[in-house]
Amino acid sequence: MDTPPNLCPDALRAVAAALPAEQPVVMLNLLRYRAQATYDDPAAQPPCTGQEAYQAYIDAFRQYNDPAEYTIVFQGAAQAQLAGLPGEQWDAAALVEYRNLGVFRRWVESDFYIHQVEPIRQAALADWRLLLLTRPSTPGAPDTGYRRGLMTQETIY
Repeated sequence: MDTPPNLCPDALRAVAAALPAEQPVVMLNLLRYRAQATYDDPAAQPPCTGQEAYQAYIDAFRQYNDPAEYTIVFQGAAQAQLAGLPGEQWDAAALVEYRNLGVFRRWVESDFYIHQVEPIRQAALADWRLLLLTRPSTPGAPDTGYRRGLMTQETIY
Protein backbone atom coordinates (compact mmCIF):
# COMPACT_ATOMS: atom_id res chain seq x y z
CA MET A 1 0.00 0.00 0.00
CA ASP A 2 1.32 3.46 -0.88
CA THR A 3 1.45 5.49 2.29
CA PRO A 4 1.01 9.26 2.38
CA PRO A 5 3.48 11.27 4.47
CA ASN A 6 3.45 10.84 8.22
CA LEU A 7 3.99 13.41 10.92
CA CYS A 8 7.65 14.27 11.32
CA PRO A 9 8.56 13.78 15.02
CA ASP A 10 11.66 16.00 14.68
CA ALA A 11 9.59 18.87 13.28
CA LEU A 12 6.99 18.40 16.03
CA ARG A 13 9.68 18.51 18.75
CA ALA A 14 11.32 21.55 17.17
CA VAL A 15 8.11 23.55 17.00
CA ALA A 16 7.20 22.50 20.56
CA ALA A 17 10.54 23.90 21.75
CA ALA A 18 10.02 27.14 19.83
CA LEU A 19 6.41 27.97 20.76
CA PRO A 20 5.22 29.28 24.11
CA ALA A 21 3.50 26.42 25.96
CA GLU A 22 0.07 28.07 25.94
CA GLN A 23 0.23 29.42 22.36
CA PRO A 24 -2.96 28.47 20.50
CA VAL A 25 -2.27 26.70 17.20
CA VAL A 26 -4.33 26.06 14.09
CA MET A 27 -3.69 23.02 11.93
CA LEU A 28 -4.35 23.34 8.21
CA ASN A 29 -5.15 19.91 6.76
CA LEU A 30 -5.13 19.38 2.99
CA LEU A 31 -6.65 16.01 2.12
CA ARG A 32 -6.80 13.79 -0.95
CA TYR A 33 -8.90 10.68 -0.43
CA ARG A 34 -8.23 7.27 -1.90
CA ALA A 35 -10.97 5.99 -4.21
CA GLN A 36 -11.09 2.89 -1.96
CA ALA A 37 -9.69 2.80 1.56
CA THR A 38 -6.63 0.57 1.66
CA TYR A 39 -6.05 -1.16 4.99
CA ASP A 40 -3.00 -3.32 5.82
CA ASP A 41 -5.48 -6.12 6.65
CA PRO A 42 -8.43 -5.69 4.24
CA ALA A 43 -10.39 -8.45 5.99
CA ALA A 44 -10.44 -6.38 9.21
CA GLN A 45 -12.62 -3.61 7.71
CA PRO A 46 -15.59 -3.62 5.35
CA PRO A 47 -14.86 -2.06 1.93
CA CYS A 48 -15.41 1.69 1.84
CA THR A 49 -14.20 4.82 0.09
CA GLY A 50 -11.35 6.87 1.44
CA GLN A 51 -13.80 9.62 2.31
CA GLU A 52 -15.96 7.18 4.31
CA ALA A 53 -12.87 5.88 6.11
CA TYR A 54 -11.80 9.45 6.89
CA GLN A 55 -15.16 10.03 8.56
CA ALA A 56 -14.22 7.18 10.93
CA TYR A 57 -10.99 9.10 11.63
CA ILE A 58 -13.00 12.24 12.47
CA ASP A 59 -15.33 10.20 14.69
CA ALA A 60 -12.32 8.79 16.59
CA PHE A 61 -10.87 12.32 16.90
CA ARG A 62 -14.10 13.56 18.46
CA GLN A 63 -14.32 10.53 20.76
CA TYR A 64 -10.79 11.03 22.12
CA ASN A 65 -10.45 14.81 22.33
CA ASP A 66 -12.15 17.14 24.79
CA PRO A 67 -14.33 19.63 22.83
CA ALA A 68 -13.19 22.39 25.20
CA GLU A 69 -9.63 21.96 23.87
CA TYR A 70 -10.24 22.29 20.11
CA THR A 71 -12.53 23.89 17.55
CA ILE A 72 -13.06 22.72 13.99
CA VAL A 73 -12.91 26.18 12.47
CA PHE A 74 -13.56 25.06 8.91
CA GLN A 75 -14.12 21.81 7.04
CA GLY A 76 -15.07 21.71 3.38
CA ALA A 77 -14.65 20.27 -0.08
CA ALA A 78 -12.08 21.69 -2.47
CA GLN A 79 -13.83 23.04 -5.57
CA ALA A 80 -10.92 24.20 -7.72
CA GLN A 81 -7.17 24.62 -7.49
CA LEU A 82 -6.33 28.16 -8.53
CA ALA A 83 -2.59 27.90 -7.85
CA GLY A 84 -0.34 24.95 -7.17
CA LEU A 85 1.91 22.34 -8.66
CA PRO A 86 0.75 20.62 -11.86
CA GLY A 87 -1.06 17.39 -11.01
CA GLU A 88 -1.44 18.32 -7.36
CA GLN A 89 -5.04 18.07 -6.21
CA TRP A 90 -6.93 18.15 -2.93
CA ASP A 91 -10.40 16.87 -2.15
CA ALA A 92 -10.93 18.70 1.12
CA ALA A 93 -9.40 21.08 3.63
CA ALA A 94 -9.89 21.58 7.34
CA LEU A 95 -8.72 24.09 9.92
CA VAL A 96 -8.62 22.81 13.49
CA GLU A 97 -7.71 25.18 16.31
CA TYR A 98 -6.17 23.66 19.43
CA ARG A 99 -5.86 25.38 22.79
CA ASN A 100 -2.10 24.76 22.48
CA LEU A 101 0.37 22.40 20.82
CA GLY A 102 0.34 20.13 23.88
CA VAL A 103 -3.30 19.23 23.15
CA PHE A 104 -2.39 18.25 19.59
CA ARG A 105 0.64 16.28 20.76
CA ARG A 106 -1.43 14.38 23.35
CA TRP A 107 -3.64 13.27 20.46
CA VAL A 108 -1.02 12.25 17.90
CA GLU A 109 1.36 10.72 20.45
CA SER A 110 -1.31 8.65 22.23
CA ASP A 111 -1.36 4.86 21.93
CA PHE A 112 -4.99 5.17 20.79
CA TYR A 113 -3.95 7.36 17.85
CA ILE A 114 -0.83 5.41 16.92
CA HIS A 115 -2.38 1.94 17.03
CA GLN A 116 -6.04 2.53 16.16
CA VAL A 117 -6.51 5.87 14.43
CA GLU A 118 -3.38 6.52 12.39
CA PRO A 119 -4.00 3.31 10.37
CA ILE A 120 -7.45 4.69 9.47
CA ARG A 121 -5.89 7.96 8.22
CA GLN A 122 -3.32 6.02 6.21
CA ALA A 123 -6.02 3.81 4.68
CA ALA A 124 -8.25 6.80 3.87
CA LEU A 125 -5.80 9.28 2.36
CA ALA A 126 -3.82 9.07 -0.85
CA ASP A 127 -2.01 12.26 0.14
CA TRP A 128 -2.20 14.99 2.76
CA ARG A 129 -0.41 18.02 4.12
CA LEU A 130 -0.50 19.34 7.66
CA LEU A 131 0.66 22.87 8.39
CA LEU A 132 0.87 24.37 11.88
CA LEU A 133 -0.30 27.99 11.92
CA THR A 134 -0.25 30.64 14.63
CA ARG A 135 -1.84 34.05 14.76
CA PRO A 136 0.46 37.03 14.19
CA SER A 137 1.88 38.25 17.48
CA THR A 138 4.25 40.92 16.25
CA PRO A 139 4.11 43.95 18.56
CA GLY A 140 2.31 46.74 16.76
CA ALA A 141 0.79 44.40 14.16
CA PRO A 142 -2.64 45.60 13.05
CA ASP A 143 -5.65 43.86 14.57
CA THR A 144 -7.58 42.36 11.67
CA GLY A 145 -10.72 42.07 13.77
CA TYR A 146 -10.75 38.30 13.25
CA ARG A 147 -11.39 36.25 16.36
CA ARG A 148 -12.60 32.67 16.40
CA GLY A 149 -12.79 29.60 18.49
CA LEU A 150 -11.45 28.80 21.89
CA MET A 151 -10.41 32.26 22.98
CA THR A 152 -13.76 33.98 22.36
CA GLN A 153 -17.42 33.14 22.52
CA GLU A 154 -18.29 34.79 19.24
CA THR A 155 -16.91 34.85 15.74
CA ILE A 156 -16.09 38.20 14.19
CA TYR A 157 -15.00 38.36 10.53
